Amino acid sequence: MKQWYKNRKSDHFYLKAKKNSLISRAYYKLEEIDRKKKLITKNCSVLDIGCSPGGWSQYVLNKNGSQRVVGIDILPMEHTFDENFEFYNYDLNEFAKIVDIFKSKKYLFDVIISDIAPNTSGNQFSDQTNSYNLSILSVKFIDDFLKKGGHFLVKNFQGEDTEQLYKEIKKFFEKSSYIKPSASDKNSKEIYILGLEKK
Repeated sequence: MKQWYKNRKSDHFYLKAKKNSLISRAYYKLEEIDRKKKLITKNCSVLDIGCSPGGWSQYVLNKNGSQRVVGIDILPMEHTFDENFEFYNYDLNEFAKIVDIFKSKKYLFDVIISDIAPNTSGNQFSDQTNSYNLSILSVKFIDDFLKKGGHFLVKNFQGEDTEQLYKEIKKFFEKSSYIKPSASDKNSKEIYILGLEKK
């Protein structure tokens, strides 16, 4: 763990985020994916699942165009944004409760993004299983809360379940792919699955 912190302190994207007063280096992951795939458009509405500490929400809100973000996380949000950001402090396992709230608010999003990750234990199998479970919970929002033609992006720790997750996502979209931005740690098992243009 000490080595991880040591590596992080000298990491290019960590230092760049710190220099630019950004919440986290994760900002650059979404920035790169968006630059390549054009996910975040002017005035779009975005659901950010697992949003704390706020790097991805910050990117969406910083982009020109008055985007609106709804964030959800089991952890609190220490950073506060403007009136275009709304936060729900919930565990994704409370899915039925979240659905009731979202339906009462008539939420429908242009984009759903999820950089969600479990607390890592160091046990690779356990971490990958927990990551898969969180990714699948993120997928459950697609059916009711993503507009037709909308886009979806989720993180997963690669393992034996990753291909199953990819197939589950693929059936919702016209196009789907794996993507690993350069800001991802090269030694990390994290990969992103992207679904474009909901059917």
